[in-house]
Amino acid sequence: MTAIWANPPKSVKKRAVRLTLDGHQLGGSQTARRVGGTISYKWSGFEQGTGIKVCIHFTGIDRVACEETKYIGDRASF
Repeated sequence: MTAIWANPPKSVKKRAVRLTLDGHQLGGSQTARRVGGTISYKWSGFEQGTGIKVCIHFTGIDRVACEETKYIGDRASF
C-alpha cells in the first residue's frame, strides 16, 4: 500500500501519514518523505481481506483517500 500526496507545497519535506482499515488505525503514524514533486510512504505487504475500507490520512490535510478491497480471483501461477 502506498500513500502519495501529489501536489504538496514546495516547503513541505515530510508529513505524518496513517493507514486505517474499516476505521481502525493500522500501527502508528509513519513519516512520508518528499521524492521529487510528491510526498509518499509505502507500507510493506499485509493481508487485509475482502470488503475492507482502506483509507490514507495525511496529517494537516482535510481530504482522505479511501477504497474498498475486492476479491479478484486466484492469481497464482501454476
